[in-house]
Amino acid sequence: MFLLTSVSSSLAGNVGPNKAYYLVYDYHDDWQVFDEQYKAYVPYIRNEHKDYNSFSLFFDSENYRGYKLLYFSSKENYLFINASLQRKLPVDQWVVMDVDSLKEKYGKTKVFLTFYGNNTSVEAISVLVGNKVSKVEKSIQISDSLLTVIPRELTPFQDYLILSILFLAICYAFLYNIQPKAFDRYFSIKDLLTINLREDSLVINKPFDLANLLFVLNLSFTLSFIIMLVQNEETDLFSVSTILMESESLMGFFINFLELGIVVFFILIGKYIALAILTNLYRLENITNIHFFKVIQASSIFFLLLAIGLSFCSVSYPDVLRNAQEILFVPISFFFIVRLILIYFTINKLTPLKNLYLFSYLCIVELIPLIVGIRFAI
Repeated sequence: MFLLTSVSSSLAGNVGPNKAYYLVYDYHDDWQVFDEQYKAYVPYIRNEHKDYNSFSLFFDSENYRGYKLLYFSSKENYLFINASLQRKLPVDQWVVMDVDSLKEKYGKTKVFLTFYGNNTSVEAISVLVGNKVSKVEKSIQISDSLLTVIPRELTPFQDYLILSILFLAICYAFLYNIQPKAFDRYFSIKDLLTINLREDSLVINKPFDLANLLFVLNLSFTLSFIIMLVQNEETDLFSVSTILMESESLMGFFINFLELGIVVFFILIGKYIALAILTNLYRLENITNIHFFKVIQASSIFFLLLAIGLSFCSVSYPDVLRNAQEILFVPISFFFIVRLILIYFTINKLTPLKNLYLFSYLCIVELIPLIVGIRFAI
């Protein structure tokens, strides 16, 4: 059961009521507010959000098992957990919440806390993680013999992250060994920027050849890996949570990764079918395979680099993932625009089609899906 207890305040000395808790973590710098412009939660900035009266933060109970979540404010507030009203919070009183009870009640290690008040401010709110001070303590002299290195416990998602990275590494190594020439071409920046394509290449002319489908499937799993990384930070890209299994286990995460990869694979195949239909309408059947190849080639290079970068950030700079929706918007949009320009010059070089028709064709197959995708993503 979720335990909430209000205790009379004593601000002097240590943290918590009656100086009864050691400070484990202070959420003073972790506040987020909902930005109407971006339709998303963004980090609190004093000068920009000083008039806000609703402040939120992500709380991961897995990191603080056995500890207490402490709240204190000189203003009256209401507590919402996962957008659901829980209770009215007292003024000038400590509220002590049991971390383990949070996980038991909501069935998730991560919950979204929101504090709302008509006259409140972020400076008036203190949210801390504390550890109860033992009544019986004695001084212990630390010596080298008492220093023990305890390995940090991995969460199920961190285990999944390692497993999925190994899975992708095996996929890339497998493709490199069975199709070295095709691999070199798919991941060649020089070839990507080449306009005079070798049209007799099997890599281009047979998109449904097994080898080419494996490269498309490999790209699908790379995109799935990126989406899962961002999804873990409560950013529901393209509402993929509706197709993912509700699970916090290693196997559950990995099954979601595989299922999402298969869904992306069929979306990419659908992209080829759409290209085939539209190029037939525009009487450009000869560019269908070239267009699709450039899409897969450019995406394979860019999203591989992005997956590597996000994997590094997940270990060294976790704040990047927490704000991935805002941080990744510019580079991903820039990539799709550059890809559109590259495809335009490639097709323009290979066909006598007038610029107006070519522009309308690219708007339908590239620009409109980009705009719709950005709208659903944010």
